[in-house]
Amino acid sequence: MGSYEDTCTALTIALAARAPVLLWGGPGVGKTSVIEQLAAAQGWHIETVIASICDPTDFKGMPRDAGDRTAFSPPDWAMRVAEAAPMPSLVFLDEISTAPPSVQAALLRPVLTGAVGDLDLPESTRFVAAANPPEQAADGWELSAPLANRFVHLDWVVPARVISDGFVYGFGQVQVPTVDADAAVQHVAAARRSVGAFITARPDLVHRMPTSSADRGRAWPSPRSWDAAARIIGHARAARASAGVRQVLLAGSVGPSAAREYLAWERHLDLPDIEQALASGGDISLPETPDRIVAVCGALVAAILGDPTRARCEAAVNGVLVQVAEAGHVDLATVALRRMSAVVRDSGAMLDAAAVVHFAGLLAKMGALKASA
Repeated sequence: MGSYEDTCTALTIALAARAPVLLWGGPGVGKTSVIEQLAAAQGWHIETVIASICDPTDFKGMPRDAGDRTAFSPPDWAMRVAEAAPMPSLVFLDEISTAPPSVQAALLRPVLTGAVGDLDLPESTRFVAAANPPEQAADGWELSAPLANRFVHLDWVVPARVISDGFVYGFGQVQVPTVDADAAVQHVAAARRSVGAFITARPDLVHRMPTSSADRGRAWPSPRSWDAAARIIGHARAARASAGVRQVLLAGSVGPSAAREYLAWERHLDLPDIEQALASGGDISLPETPDRIVAVCGALVAAILGDPTRARCEAAVNGVLVQVAEAGHVDLATVALRRMSAVVRDSGAMLDAAAVVHFAGLLAKMGALKASA
């Protein structure tokens, strides 16, 4: 569990990345207050929906006769969100752990896609929920695994010193870090490559749904939650968030165990410098394990797509990818070449004999790459 300050920062970064967030905490610890405060500080329209007193039609729409089909009219709260555009909106799903299974099932589509009945909410809409642990909630239910896997789970524990200072000096605003949108795109792409390489090393963690119903109602690894983790971690890096914040976000996305495994793997990654390899004509000291080779190939593709000059393309294919193939990873090298084949072809790069031998099948399909004499 991270510090209170790390959790506050993690909340704001997850919302910046437009990832649905679920705050877990006991009654009366300020979950609702901080969400309302955050929306006011950001100038967002906020809609509070009490999940415990809703029925499924409040999220999937009310069915009505539309002539030759059945239409689903969206509820008032969703219409108000749509009408608030272009102002961003925050949909606050309070008391979600007291919503019965039928309501939880109806929430799956809105939380994941922003679709409520026949209405698509604006892309700027964000979802945040609050829940008491089932043993502390009135008529509490375990959160269903499909719904839980859509959220970033944050434990909301407010230290006594924060409450004491708030009563004496006034409760301060939650600080919202600045996220560089352009940098976030690059960092998210790098995080996706890193997650993909990790999954190569640990395929058992691609999808691991817990066995107990209580654990299935929290964060656990799946392709969807890994995708969310990469997006959020990319935004955290763009905001220059601390390692503690990144750990809170990762654990909230894929669970503490998978997060620890990933962070330990990442600390020992030690990859070669791709730009240095390209500048040297493709000479590179490759790592030994397949997961790190995947990471090298991903970084290479990103570098070439970003700056596909002829010299760089030739160094990438004739140098780096040939060495990857000769190290016994022709499949990984071929995938990388396929991803950047269009820019390599357009650059006018000439492929040497070794590249032609290793990638003959792909080159035959591409047909337009030139081989050097």
